[in-house]
Amino acid sequence: MKMESSKSGNWKHSLGYLAFITLIIHLLLHKHRLSGNDTVRVKRNPDLPLRFRYDGTFKILQVADMHYGNGIMSRCRDVLDEEFPYCSDLNTTHFLNTLILSENPDFIAFTVTH
Repeated sequence: MKMESSKSGNWKHSLGYLAFITLIIHLLLHKHRLSGNDTVRVKRNPDLPLRFRYDGTFKILQVADMHYGNGIMSRCRDVLDEEFPYCSDLNTTHFLNTLILSENPDFIAFTVTH
């Protein structure tokens, strides 16, 4: 019995060590992504020209500070007690989808504050 638990413990320890080594190798190979020293390239000409609507307008929908959690598991804050059991991230997704379909924007900007 003790021999089997010792082997099981060694196996788990070895697996953890292997995962750690794999993580270190991955970070070393991809450190340029983490450092922020990537080369910045500027496009001289966009792929497609900016297109305005027939009436000369260009509609922008700004969606600010979307605080998504874990779907149905993330409950809403600041709602009435009777609304709480039915309120989750799914409500936000449904609202955003309805807004996009009703407004039909030319551009959607997702913005956040830090």
